[in-house]
Amino acid sequence: MTLGLLWVSLQPLAGWVSAYVHLHFAAHFAAYAVLVFAWRRGLPGVPARFVLLAVVAFGFAQEAIEIAGHAHPFELADALVDAAGAVAGAVIARTTQRPRTSQAPDRDS
Repeated sequence: MTLGLLWVSLQPLAGWVSAYVHLHFAAHFAAYAVLVFAWRRGLPGVPARFVLLAVVAFGFAQEAIEIAGHAHPFELADALVDAAGAVAGAVIARTTQRPRTSQAPDRDS
């Protein structure tokens, strides 16, 4: 999913949504919310703060990589919306998380 997001963002047609600012930011926000949510579900043993930090760092790196892919300057607003989406995804993952059941080792065996 992460590599797919990076690949799509580097395609020449990926910038078409930029003409519609509300769609542009909504797409960034949603993509990073889904990314963090998926990482939290797929990597339950990794602390949430590390997943969040990794995805936010990826968002900033992806914006930097787009400089070459789209030949435009670094877009800080996009990176900040990516980070906000990542935080939202982390909150959603946390609030929809199933409660852990503590399973004590069986002492009789």
